[in-house]
Amino acid sequence: MRIAYLSIGRHLHTERWIQYFARHGHECHLLTVQPGPIEGVQVHDIRTSAPGKPLRYWLSLRKVRSILKGLKPDLLHTHFLTGYGYWGHFSRFLPNILTVWGDDVYLTPHENALKGWLARRALRSASALTGDSVDILQHCIALGAAPEKCYEIQWGVDFSVFSSERVSRVREELGIPGKAPVVFSPRSFTQAYYNIDLIVDAVASLQKERPTVHVIFAGYEGDQSPFRALAERAGLTRQAHFVGRIPHEDFADYLVASDVFVSVPSVDATAVSLLEAMACGCAIVVSSLASSLEWIRAGENGLVVPPRDEGALVGALRKLLDDAALRARFGKLCAKEVRQRADHELNMQWMLRLYEHYTKDRPLPPELRSIEERGLS
Repeated sequence: MRIAYLSIGRHLHTERWIQYFARHGHECHLLTVQPGPIEGVQVHDIRTSAPGKPLRYWLSLRKVRSILKGLKPDLLHTHFLTGYGYWGHFSRFLPNILTVWGDDVYLTPHENALKGWLARRALRSASALTGDSVDILQHCIALGAAPEKCYEIQWGVDFSVFSSERVSRVREELGIPGKAPVVFSPRSFTQAYYNIDLIVDAVASLQKERPTVHVIFAGYEGDQSPFRALAERAGLTRQAHFVGRIPHEDFADYLVASDVFVSVPSVDATAVSLLEAMACGCAIVVSSLASSLEWIRAGENGLVVPPRDEGALVGALRKLLDDAALRARFGKLCAKEVRQRADHELNMQWMLRLYEHYTKDRPLPPELRSIEERGLS
């Protein structure tokens, strides 16, 4: 199958998704404004130079149409509603499957009337729509997506890499004593809604009563220097470790080296790092977002706090760091849950079946039901 992708380039989500299909013998092309080499994939640069964003978007659309006309792919798969979703819609290429990511649904369509109109057009015209949580798909439906075309597909976890059995030397490399409690925050520094400042303040408060606590920040994107400065002002100079972007193949080492995984954004879909932390048997604290609550049940397999409640976050961290048995119980339950629902290989197989349904009219497997068929619309 020849598949054209419209997506954010130089991004782990894009690379993992496309490379799966390239490795399995499909001819894969990526059209992007962030070009960079991806093994087994032909990357097409759709950037243009022109004064003003509207003109650049229009000229890039012309490049998209021209490339698709020349490639004649069996399928267009557009990732990310904002920008790329607009190009996918106005390319008029069908079938076009659209995968939404997070703030492209939760935030951008509500910023102004034009962005809302563009989002609704793209969602309505897609042949099918996939997202990694029921919640984000329900938000898409509220914007006009057809529930019978909406499917939950996970980015998924590679369980050969993400496992509690993995041996890690991260503590030794960072100079963290073997029995010192460690909190791990891997969310990016790019957006205020990830609430990294709140985690700094919470750990600083906790450190006053537990001087040995350490925290590791590993933002995938963005400038960490403002948060490093905040940590220094809060007295966490020696206990806060800013390690930058971790290669994905090393990410599990940081998870198994930590006592508590924390992710408390104000807006989010299903974070892949959350699923990977579950696979490694981490004790987890998340914010009370609908997408997170599809995985973490408060008091059953993790702890849940309001997104901007420092006191609640301090309390949750304290509870987990003080109770090794609770951490172990939560971790075991999380590992079992994620293995049942978020296997990368299985979810990509389902995606292939969706591709074949729209290109070869093959029936979908019974496990792959739309939001409407599941009675969740």
